[in-house]
This record gives sequence, C-alpha cells and structure tokens, in this order.
Amino acid sequence: MHFKGISMKFILALILILPTLSFALEVDEKLTVRIVKTSESKKTVMLNRGTEDGLVEGDHAKLIVTAGIVARAVCVKVSPTRSIWSIYRLVNADFILNDSVMSIKITPPIKITKDESQALIQEDTPSTATGEVSDLGIPLAEGADDLSKANESLNNAELKSLEESTVPTSIVDKNIEILGFLNISGLSANTKTDVSSESFSNSQSYQHIGLGAEYYPLKEREWYGSFSLIGSVALIKQDSQSYNGAGVTNDLTEFSVGTNWHPTKRSSVANDFIPYLTASFNLGTVKSTYKTGTNLGDTDLSADGKSNGFSIGGGYKFYTFKGFGARFLLDYYTRAEKFQEDIKTNIHNKRVSGPRLMFAVSYRF
Repeated sequence: MHFKGISMKFILALILILPTLSFALEVDEKLTVRIVKTSESKKTVMLNRGTEDGLVEGDHAKLIVTAGIVARAVCVKVSPTRSIWSIYRLVNADFILNDSVMSIKITPPIKITKDESQALIQEDTPSTATGEVSDLGIPLAEGADDLSKANESLNNAELKSLEESTVPTSIVDKNIEILGFLNISGLSANTKTDVSSESFSNSQSYQHIGLGAEYYPLKEREWYGSFSLIGSVALIKQDSQSYNGAGVTNDLTEFSVGTNWHPTKRSSVANDFIPYLTASFNLGTVKSTYKTGTNLGDTDLSADGKSNGFSIGGGYKFYTFKGFGARFLLDYYTRAEKFQEDIKTNIHNKRVSGPRLMFAVSYRF
C-alpha cells in the first residue's frame, strides 16, 4: 500500500509538472517583450510576459534590440502575465527603461556567483554596442532582487500585488492602425408645381464612406517618434434637388496621404486622450450630373473631372489596452475640381472648401 501511495503521488506530481514543461520555451527561442517596470539600479526588471507565454522561473535569457545585446538576465519570479528578471550582465543601460520594447532569447543557464563583492560588472556602452556579452562582467549574486522597496526577494503574494498595481501605460507594440469613418443620410425629395400634374423626384442624400491606415514608429524616443504616416480612400456621394425639381449628383473617389503629429503625448498611450495635429494631400476623380426639372427647356448634362486639395487640422485620439480606439478631427478642407462636359467643350472649375468635423473608430495591432 505504501508503494502504491508513493506511485500515486509521483503520478500526481507529473501531472502538475508536465503541462508547465510542455509550454516552456526552448533554448534559442525568442519572444517580444516590453519592460513594465525597472528598479532604480536597473538590476531588476519586470516584463509583460509570464507563464502564459512559456516562461518559467530559472530561465536565462539575453535582452536584445536591433543595435545588439542589452543585457543577460535570469527569471526569478513569474506569474501568468508578468515575470521578474535579475540582470547579471549589463551591456547597455540606455535601453533599460520603462515601456522599452525588445526581444528576449532563451539561453542555457550559467553558474551564478554568491560573492557579493563581485556581484555585477556594468559595461554601459553607447547605443550602437554590439557583440557577445560572454566576455563581460561577473554574474550577479543570487537573490539580488531589488525591485521591492525592502530590497528583498519577492514572494508570490508580493508578485501578484505588484502585477496588479503595475498597469501597462502604452500599446507601443501595436504600431499599425486600421480606421473607418462613415457619414450617411438617405433622404429623398419630390417636387410638383400647382399648374401641372407632373412631378420630379430625386435623392436628397449624402454618403461619405472611408477606410484608412496609420503607421506608428516603434522607436518613440527618436526624433521621428512623435510622427505617424496615414493614408485613406474615401467614397463621397451627394445628391440634392432644387425647388423646381432640378437634381444634381456629385460622385467623388478621393485618395489622401499625410502625417499626424503628437506633440504633447506619445501616440501609444492607452486610456488617455492624445492630442494630435494633421496635414494631408488628396487626389481624386469626380463626376457631376445635372437633371432637369420644371424648366423643360434645359437638357440633362453630366461631366467627368479630377480633383486635388489638402486639409489641415487637429483633434484627439483615445485607445484601450486591447488596441480599440476612436478619434475626432476638426480640420479645414479644400478641394479643387476641374470638369469638361460630355456634349460641350467648356471647362468648368469648381472649388469646395471649409471646416469639417469628423469621427472615426479604429483598431491597432
């Protein structure tokens, strides 16, 4: 019976351990991470990845950016969505900052010294540093976890409390945004005179349907980090009818490209309003149609043309941590249209300009 009891305990232990092992990252596997919090000494960092991403206590990893290796660290505490890492070889402290995005590469474990006098050799080199860190420094002594105020090792309860209080402040890793805007009215009109039974009907509607995309730099601390590139296509149709039944329809397909500037807040901030300024240039094609009403001497006419213009303005954006967002924009818009009638050789120039108030919803990924 005793033998059977030991076997049952052994089996239960395997059941608990195997799932963790099966999802653990292998050596040389990479994972994109964001630094949620750093200690004052930069010897300890909290990352936005945990057991749900395959990390386990005791994992060793290199922290890597495009410029090269930043540091080498060991995972000392882990929860489902967070992990605490002790840095024992620091190559470049410039990148150990809150909200920094980088990759970690799982490496084979190495022996960690317990000699506190040889705890850490810091090589704070320029941002262009590259090369292997195997020849730099002496590993940090085990337990050098100074993220907590008491400078003590974190237990599971402390880790959970720290995780709950450390809410991500940005969505910088979601740097591509798809947005859509819609403005539709479906009215109709009918005109009839008091001297005739003939009536004239036409649409009295407005449709503005647009789809766009915006690209944000991942390196927000660079000089260009506050700018983003945006492009969109819009289909605009406007119908109207005058008092005498004459109807006018304008169909416009417009392409625009431009840039947005976020002068006071980073464009990746979540759960906060982000002011921005925008400027864009647009090109398109347009068709205008005229239909007669009670003035029977006229004839139906239509003309095709091209358009170009620009807009400049500003507004606010708002994003959730899931990447869903909304924005509104107040801008000054101007568009020049040039037509040639189908049955005449006349050239007509038309200009549309004025303020616009627009609203859009979006998703960043």
